[in-house]
Amino acid sequence: MERNLVLWLTNISHAVNHFQNQMVAPLYPVIMPELGFGYAELGVLLAVQSLFGGGTQGLYGFATPFLPRTWLLGIGNVVLGLGTLATGFVSSFGGFLGTRSVASVGASAQHPVGYSLLAGYFPSARGKIIGLNSSISNVGSLLAPLTAVSMLLIMGWRQVFMIVAAMSIAMGLVYFLFRKRVDPATGQGSTSRAKLLQSKASYLRVFHNRNMIFVSLVMMVGGAGRGGGGMVAYMAVHFANDLALSTFMVGVAIAAMQLGGVAGPVGLGWLSDRTSRTGVLQASLCLSGLATMWVAFQGAFLPLLLLSLVIYGTVTRSRMTLTQALVADSLPEADRDAAFSVFFFLGFASGPVWALAVGFLMAGFGFTMAFSVLAVSYLAGMMLMLFVTDPRRTAPVQA
Repeated sequence: MERNLVLWLTNISHAVNHFQNQMVAPLYPVIMPELGFGYAELGVLLAVQSLFGGGTQGLYGFATPFLPRTWLLGIGNVVLGLGTLATGFVSSFGGFLGTRSVASVGASAQHPVGYSLLAGYFPSARGKIIGLNSSISNVGSLLAPLTAVSMLLIMGWRQVFMIVAAMSIAMGLVYFLFRKRVDPATGQGSTSRAKLLQSKASYLRVFHNRNMIFVSLVMMVGGAGRGGGGMVAYMAVHFANDLALSTFMVGVAIAAMQLGGVAGPVGLGWLSDRTSRTGVLQASLCLSGLATMWVAFQGAFLPLLLLSLVIYGTVTRSRMTLTQALVADSLPEADRDAAFSVFFFLGFASGPVWALAVGFLMAGFGFTMAFSVLAVSYLAGMMLMLFVTDPRRTAPVQA
């Protein structure tokens, strides 16, 4: 009963988190002209968001000895909701940048803290469970663009932000209600100094784990597939400006990509539980490069565009699931909070660089060049995977 409660509380929270982040992409073609910014400024916006969100993710391993994981997730969701609410009141690019950065800080707790919870409760089925969580989060991503563009038909983009902010605030409050049922008291018998020393030792063990570092680097080098809204934002603007799709069809195109993101993580995660985790990840990286190249050159012919996006979502969204399962396999329970914090910090550290690079590449050379560079980045991930081993082959996880 407790395991199922943890699973579905985390699943729903992650879906709400993704909904909040992904709904923005189809709104950019409307927001950018009103606030007066272009591709280069969009790159700066996404880079700053990634910097704040990714940087915060590295700190949760220090926070968990002091605060229950459910409190951290509750606080994060409330901050995400408040940042989203404030976005509806901005009148300039600077204001938009500030409120979206606050929302990114709030969203940052979901991955390291939520996945650490799940990895501990489901040790023998991590690939499947993390994949399920990722797939359900992508249901939020799937519904977000269609919901956002539908709301845009009857209201302005500001009202969209104000209304959907309530979901995250409500989700945060729910976490506080369930705290005692899913999260035991945190470090009751330890002093603050002892907790800090424990966290420091845990981080040091994580940084000395070779597998952990290389898996994080695999996540770092690939420019897309992190599950965030960065590359999706560029795609939405490309579909509207270059392919001349209507706002509604931009939402449909983004939803097609998210549909692939629902099926891919749970399917490949399940396969990795039964075969070689590293082999499945290598195949996923190879297919991600090919799918990204297809999207880079795909024109406005709708059937092929939608097909390319479904395949793109299926393979690129699976990398997150597979790398996280490897992280959980590589370190013991005592180091798991620090491991996921370090993984997401390192894995997302390149986010600002990629956001700026793609923005300037699109401004100077167009979408095809920008996404061709992203496609090649997956080859670097495949090379790094040669240094990663599957820990289950030498130390099977006990159920």
